[in-house]
Amino acid sequence: MADEPSRRFTIGLLADAAELVPAVGEMRWREWGHEPEREDLSWWVDTTSREAGRSDLPVTFVATDERGEAVGAVGLGQFDIEERQDRSPWVLGMIVRADRRDAGVGRSLLARLEQWADERGIFEIWVATGGMAVDFYRSCGWVPTETIIRDSAEPMNVLVRRLP
Repeated sequence: MADEPSRRFTIGLLADAAELVPAVGEMRWREWGHEPEREDLSWWVDTTSREAGRSDLPVTFVATDERGEAVGAVGLGQFDIEERQDRSPWVLGMIVRADRRDAGVGRSLLARLEQWADERGIFEIWVATGGMAVDFYRSCGWVPTETIIRDSAEPMNVLVRRLP
């Protein structure tokens, strides 16, 4: 998938590698654990465990390196943000370990997630994100639809990916 042997990774269902749930939960906690209601590592591990479905939503895919360590993950679930429960499903917890970014892990995770959704007759997927992640999703074919302004947080961009 990536050119250098040290950059190789595989993607599979987190449900098939349940021993990686704590590592994925910790990656997510390190990235987003500063949110007041989600500061505790155990919240992230418990949420990751609940999202590790296999054939129904929610489902999570994990990228692993040649040593079997988690280097990234992405989930798909019924809802993500309170303001937009009229659309579904949503990308949940897309994360790539900092030392593996720009190596194709995120793109490959999204492609696998989109394939899974397409195989189940899902025609569009939504994501709510901000910052530099907006450009990443746009480069993967996602289209911005709106920006949600919340009182205490940075603006949240909503993007959609319509599947073929």
